[in-house]
Amino acid sequence: MRPAVPVALVTAASLLGDTFLYSVLPVSAARLGVAPLLVGVVLSVNRWVRLATNPLAARLYERVPAGPLVLLAIVLAAVSTAFYAEPSWVIVLLAARLVWGFAFSLLRLGSIVSAVDEAGDRAGRRLGETRGLWAIGYLAGAVYAPFAVEAVGWTAAVLGASVLTLIGGIGPALAVSAWRRTASIVGATDVRLSVREARLALILAVGAAQLAVSAGIQTVAGGLRIAELYPAGGFILGALVPATLIAGIFVVSQRVAQLVWQPLAGRFADRALDRTFLASSIAVMLGVAALTLSLDPITFIAAGAVAYFAGLSGAIVAELAVARMAAPADRPRTLAAFHTAQDFGAAAGAFAGGALAAIGTAFALGVGAALIALTLPLWIIARRADARVLATA
Repeated sequence: MRPAVPVALVTAASLLGDTFLYSVLPVSAARLGVAPLLVGVVLSVNRWVRLATNPLAARLYERVPAGPLVLLAIVLAAVSTAFYAEPSWVIVLLAARLVWGFAFSLLRLGSIVSAVDEAGDRAGRRLGETRGLWAIGYLAGAVYAPFAVEAVGWTAAVLGASVLTLIGGIGPALAVSAWRRTASIVGATDVRLSVREARLALILAVGAAQLAVSAGIQTVAGGLRIAELYPAGGFILGALVPATLIAGIFVVSQRVAQLVWQPLAGRFADRALDRTFLASSIAVMLGVAALTLSLDPITFIAAGAVAYFAGLSGAIVAELAVARMAAPADRPRTLAAFHTAQDFGAAAGAFAGGALAAIGTAFALGVGAALIALTLPLWIIARRADARVLATA
């Protein structure tokens, strides 16, 4: 059985509700009575819980048939999305985000492991294609969210997202319900990587920094900066566009990048891992730094798009480097460690995006650009350590 595509489609469906929040909650916070700091908490708590649920997901994939886990996860994703309907119910909202975090731990790891297991030497390409399929959900959520909120209001729009999640994901989940991983037992000849090894520990740090910016600071502080720069809306092609829609377009640029760019980025990663990482990191740093300026809406969206496009390349490169380090049977555990580092970075970044924005949205985005600059020396040191290990193996 080749489950990679169906599991990727289930993951895509699950992402609609999450993308809904990221797309419109920051710019709608004042109207909904949600404080900026709480925005950061809501958009980060699902990442914090994954610090525990990612290792749990790895253990489950080693011990439980994979197909039923995917089916469980899509049901949890749909139910948790429905509970976003009333943002003033803070405890309910936070609990729903915790459940969603567990569901995504299962879906992301299952999707990545199935893709790498199938791909062999073309793992970068398959990772890019897999994440490109996820982007269907990201893009659908980013397009749906601002228009649905403006048309029918927050509550009805959220419930619609929950229904669409279940409709989109239940079919592919049932199709892979019989999936069982064949490489699930670590043999005596398999070497289990330790996160204490420099070559892995440094790449985990790189992954954390990447997601702290792209999924945290840029998204949260960027949305708040749009509300700050264009409180009465802004002109795009001569038309006055509400800040909500500007924020939606800003996030859609990330989703378009995920759809059209990730398959290409995976191919670049297969061919030139280090050059792809360095070029993408520099582009992210410059794009995020540009957001600190007082730009017109089109230029602001374009700068954000550059950072989002390049950030996806860097993330695929780092994930591919980790996947190549691990033996097949040890891959769920090693990739779960990498995803946990990413989630820690994204959670901290989302929280920091809201907290640092209290000082200034430009300041928050400047911190993000500096954080990406730090990944360059970390990557170089990690790759040299990995080369030494391979040379002596």
